[in-house]
Amino acid sequence: KCIHLSLSFNFFLFSVSLLVTVEGVVGGSVFLPCSAREPQLITEDITVNWRYGDRLIVYAIIKGKVSVEGQDPKYKNRAESFPEEYLRGNFSLKLSDLQHTDAGKYQCYIIEESDIQTVELLIKVPLQVLIVGYVGDSVVLPCSSELNTEDITVHWRHNDSLKVYDIIKGKVSVEEQDSVYKNRTESFPQSYKTGNFSLKLNNLQYNDTGNYTCHITNELLIHTMEILVKDEKDHGTQSRTEKIVTLVAFAFCSHSVLYLCILTREAVCLLITVSVLAYSGFLCGGMSFQT
Repeated sequence: KCIHLSLSFNFFLFSVSLLVTVEGVVGGSVFLPCSAREPQLITEDITVNWRYGDRLIVYAIIKGKVSVEGQDPKYKNRAESFPEEYLRGNFSLKLSDLQHTDAGKYQCYIIEESDIQTVELLIKVPLQVLIVGYVGDSVVLPCSSELNTEDITVHWRHNDSLKVYDIIKGKVSVEEQDSVYKNRTESFPQSYKTGNFSLKLNNLQYNDTGNYTCHITNELLIHTMEILVKDEKDHGTQSRTEKIVTLVAFAFCSHSVLYLCILTREAVCLLITVSVLAYSGFLCGGMSFQT
């Protein structure tokens, strides 16, 4: 006897679209784009799945309706789409209250078109660091990572365009460095293993003022900071008023107004003395002087 078996298989072949990169800031919101190639063919029964790293369920549109069934808890109340845009072929996703862990690759599966669109999300870390330096001096720009891999890649940029410094797979690279930074930058290779990718910028110039970013590609994180470069003649000096206030405080604490007058030789010190008198007791309690 012969037994005849009839087997059938359904294969789904997806086309993969080019990678799109989107940047966001911790605590902020971003739009992850996803649109149909042929929007005129979209029906009300469209099905679209958003995934993170090919596995975590971020969001789903099932037969034209939003579905959060099976959604990973980390995306609860943080992901939303725009139902009024579905028939126009727009299935973009808004992700709110961004966290460090949101960085990575997201996939948008448009089932009817057998299309996969990939979006890479980079997260900027607003350190709100202001570094003040003086012309001719040096400053250290902080940047660290929880990763301690030796083949890490880090890009330092000034105002998002000038190439300041690169660490490629754990090795210093200045091949594409902007000429204004030549022989003025250095990192600390011995500290790479501990996740320290800080940058030392020497011989500061006025045009070094601005925003700097440290992009750690392995973590998809971008650290931001600002440098303010001041005139070297202001370095280590006090304003005339600051000096007088300090001397007035000294005089009250040492009970020597005469000594104050000898030191300042300023008539205006009398006016400032009146102002300082009100809180001289506070100053005396917290100040110490050396002669």
